[in-house]
Amino acid sequence: MTDVLVELAALRRELEQLKAKDTILQQLARYGRGQEWLDVTLMNEVFWEDAAIDFGFFKGVWRDYRPVLMEIERNAEATYHLTTCPQIEFEDDEKAYVECYGLAGGHTGPSTQIYGGRYFHVFERRGGVWKSAACTYVMDWTMKQTEETKEGADIGGINRVTDRSPNNPWFRRMGADVTG
Repeated sequence: MTDVLVELAALRRELEQLKAKDTILQQLARYGRGQEWLDVTLMNEVFWEDAAIDFGFFKGVWRDYRPVLMEIERNAEATYHLTTCPQIEFEDDEKAYVECYGLAGGHTGPSTQIYGGRYFHVFERRGGVWKSAACTYVMDWTMKQTEETKEGADIGGINRVTDRSPNNPWFRRMGADVTG
């Protein structure tokens, strides 16, 4: 009977770690979506208020970085954020180290800037909730493209986001119908 209990305990630990991993992956997706849709509420779900932030140009805590970040995002006509290839390693049941590649860019007027780098997060579980307690961004490369665009140019009828906010019908909380 002892072997069964030991095996059951090991399975429970493994299941909890898989659930934690999935939660962290969802948080990484929220990070990009929160920036895309200028949704501070969504971004607050990702970071603890006292999370240490280091992007080089800003070193401090999330509550102080939040308005800086949202101002940067609001100043662009369009932005794009992608995190990929996350590597998640657990220190214990309350802390995980995460490294993932990031591709981000923004377009304003005739200028498009794209950044490639990596994010280093420390996620902590507090009160049963996983959020980033620290985030450092390191840029590997950047590319700037300047191109003249024509006002009202036909792009083949492709849907375009024009209102980057949670009020846009294309923005939705998960599980809600995107068409309204």
